[in-house]
Amino acid sequence: MSVDQGVKMPPYGLEELPPPVVAFLLGGCKLRPREQLVDCLRELADEGLVRYETDAAGMPVISLGAESPRSGRPLQPFEQVALARVRTRAGRLTRVPFSALVSDDGDDYKNWARQQADELGQEARQAGLAAKSPPGGIWRLILSLIAVAIGVLVIVHVIDWKAADDAAGPVLSVAFLALFVPLFLRRWRLTPAGDTAVAAWRRDGHGVPGATRGLRPDSGRTVWALDGTGAQPLPRGHAWSSLGGQWHTVQLGQALSRPYWSTLAGLGMTVAWAFMGSFFSVIIGGAALSFDLEGKLIAIAPATLAAVVIAALWLPAFTSRMRLPDATTFTGEVVKLQYVDGGSDSPDHYLVWVDDGSPASMKFDVTPVVYRRLSVGGLVQVSWSPRRGCLNDITP
Repeated sequence: MSVDQGVKMPPYGLEELPPPVVAFLLGGCKLRPREQLVDCLRELADEGLVRYETDAAGMPVISLGAESPRSGRPLQPFEQVALARVRTRAGRLTRVPFSALVSDDGDDYKNWARQQADELGQEARQAGLAAKSPPGGIWRLILSLIAVAIGVLVIVHVIDWKAADDAAGPVLSVAFLALFVPLFLRRWRLTPAGDTAVAAWRRDGHGVPGATRGLRPDSGRTVWALDGTGAQPLPRGHAWSSLGGQWHTVQLGQALSRPYWSTLAGLGMTVAWAFMGSFFSVIIGGAALSFDLEGKLIAIAPATLAAVVIAALWLPAFTSRMRLPDATTFTGEVVKLQYVDGGSDSPDHYLVWVDDGSPASMKFDVTPVVYRRLSVGGLVQVSWSPRRGCLNDITP
């Protein structure tokens, strides 16, 4: 492999790195989680830990195999992360649809994708081919802008020192905050040695389209058909569930809403509006019309309307709600977990979607303590009140 002058190469080339790491480098350290997982699963399949299969409908599934690698070697950290993803999503079953592995099921998926990329990056870093860093030249750009800003302040100070003093505080504050921008732009990137190794690898005819990412020949391996719709992530608003022992998709439902109109609070609101309306109608009927026939009708109109609303609308709604059970319990499966940061103005939300066997899952807002005890694919015992529209309890 040719080496560019002035760039120090590691003591070995890409051919001695694990294929998933090579694919990670060839992708510029920014492969999608799906692509990272496929490369890792192929290595696990070679070790007999997982198997690629298709179900009766032709959908790709990943089945669990042996408990330990057939070669006896220890698994690399990135392989352990991929295997943990399969075992976690398979849960109580021995197989899991490939689509379920790459579908966004909330925080569990995001944590796995982040950890998978970090482990591949760490392996590439040990080879000297990748590093977690901000974009090249970002420090030079920021320092140049700060220097220009300070130079402008100096010039303004010579012309009008009062205006310069007024602007100095905000400008220096922005300049100080700009120094932290690169920290938020750090991600895995190729080092100069990595750029050289990848370029040389491609010049040698590897890593071109249709050549299995430039990894070792694929002869003797099972063909993994992962380009069809059955291997794609689920569309937004849907999730995978294995409740009942069969994999199926469910729609993500809406959160429970507490009733208002059919409660005593709704009745109180109606009475309050009737009282305020009656106050003005009595004044109009008495002062303006001396409580003649029309005055009396105006005076009693709000109270009469409120009585009709209560009898025709509120009472039937209240009676119908009270017929609902105050507590019902079912066993379901967690299909998605999502933490929503409310910021400084709103409370945080810890959202859980549970498959109860219906086409649409149920959505609950739980406490942080309960949230940390749950995991996607786990069974939970749910107690909730259809009458009050709220969650009573949820336990794994």
